[in-house]
Amino acid sequence: MNSNLEAAGSAWATWRNRFARLSRVTVTPTGLMLLVVAYLLLTQNQSLARAVVGSLPKPFGWQEWRIALSALITTFNVLMLAMIALSWKPVQKPATCVLLVTAAVCSYFMDSFGTLIDKSMIMNVARTDFAEASDLMSGAFWTHVAVLGLLPAVVVWKVRLRRSGFWKEFRTRAALLMLVLTVQAAVLGLQYNELSFWGRENRSVAVLINPVSPINSAYSYLRRQYREHHAAPLLRIAGDATRAAVAGTRPLLVVMVVGETARAQNFQLDGYGRSTNPALSARRDLFNFSAVRSCGTATAESVPCMFSNLGQQRFSPRRAAEQENVLDVLHRLGVRVAWWDNDSGCQGVCSRVGSISIGEKNDPRFCTDGQCLDGALLSDLGDVTLKAEESMLLVLHMKGSHGPAYFKRYPESARRFTPDCRDENVQRCSLSEVVNAYDNSIVYTDSVLSDLIGQLDARSVSTDSVVLYVSDHGESLGEAGLYLHGIPYRLAPDQQTHVPMFLWLSAQASSRLKLDTHCLAQKTGQPTSHDAAFHTLMGLFSVRSKVYDPTLDLLSACQDAG
Repeated sequence: MNSNLEAAGSAWATWRNRFARLSRVTVTPTGLMLLVVAYLLLTQNQSLARAVVGSLPKPFGWQEWRIALSALITTFNVLMLAMIALSWKPVQKPATCVLLVTAAVCSYFMDSFGTLIDKSMIMNVARTDFAEASDLMSGAFWTHVAVLGLLPAVVVWKVRLRRSGFWKEFRTRAALLMLVLTVQAAVLGLQYNELSFWGRENRSVAVLINPVSPINSAYSYLRRQYREHHAAPLLRIAGDATRAAVAGTRPLLVVMVVGETARAQNFQLDGYGRSTNPALSARRDLFNFSAVRSCGTATAESVPCMFSNLGQQRFSPRRAAEQENVLDVLHRLGVRVAWWDNDSGCQGVCSRVGSISIGEKNDPRFCTDGQCLDGALLSDLGDVTLKAEESMLLVLHMKGSHGPAYFKRYPESARRFTPDCRDENVQRCSLSEVVNAYDNSIVYTDSVLSDLIGQLDARSVSTDSVVLYVSDHGESLGEAGLYLHGIPYRLAPDQQTHVPMFLWLSAQASSRLKLDTHCLAQKTGQPTSHDAAFHTLMGLFSVRSKVYDPTLDLLSACQDAG
């Protein structure tokens, strides 16, 4: 024991002396800039290099080599411009250290999971809770950041800068700036047509310039947050909305379940070859919609979008935040609205109606270390009672299949497919192990949803009940080297945008809504999207308004208008 401590102490002393000697190393500010840019280019932009090479036809000809070289020079120039802007005496060292650590953090997710760190991803990160974030910050993450970020930052902090007078340094930077701009102009001018065409077809490549692009995305997000914070008063929608009278006095309970990271490709209900929906597939009273597209590829986009009347084409987080959503409209019309959350929050959707975090209850039957299985969402369902003629919308926001720690989303009883990946670093597991773990999470989701329907079915003697389930977005499980989600929508693979959705109604609810179930069953294969959620919820509560579009209501075409 003592010998181990002595060895550790000796090693620490050796490294401490080495770092101390760094303070005797002298470098010019321009030399430091060039060294840091070279380091960032060679070690922190591997995803960019792979994307450039992968975007070009094989085998490489002269034109492909020119485009690849142009991309390399452009990346160098972009990094140099950033370093020049931050090279002044008071900020050069601290700014460079921040850049190095930021680049290491970003390169871990870009290289390990194929993540594109654009504005949408920054927003998703900002709205992710600690429990979700902790799954991503594994030992491999901290090792990567320490070795490729903190260690170079310490080196930069220790070396001495040999500075000249202000005007001499100013002239040097001005000359360097002109050189960078001249080289870049030459690169673009010599093959503008080829580069402009390639750039239009591969817009996502620019998002991979690390760390300049992630920092720019973060700045854009913060600027947008500032504008939203100082935005105009909330815009009221559906001011003309009314609820049509419904015969009878039975209460109505609509439960909308917002799934998390479930992709249709792995849903048995949507044709998957594995038994991932054993309980739901056994039911004959489900209406499963098999051609559903998400609004976005991340929770922070999809959840506000599906509750908004804007639709995917007009949606933006800023516009959605500036106006009411369907929860506000229903609440204003006397519908009781509640949001129970087991994920990363309602993304602002429920800010005016309130929410309950299931994790705060820390039910020992479902919760461990601050994270709860989705079964906890149903633990208080029996306490929900409705008076005669009362209507309620209850939104259940699931943890679902949120990665990369898929194995944490299901209990042992749902561990149907083995061997399953038991590591947050899914890239360490084989593709089959990752798929097994993900499929097990879908099996557990199936169990929870089936239990929900069973409880509501048992209450059908007194309450009309409806369940609408839809996932917020899908997931990549290693296909084409991509993991997780959040790829810009225009580039996203089918696995991230094709999501499961189904509807269940008690027999009395179908009668109440004058629904032709045979008609609805025939329409379940028609293409639809998250845009349907707003209008379907309006229709379920018999709301009429100019903003209500019956063509987007999943049920309207199969209801008896008389």
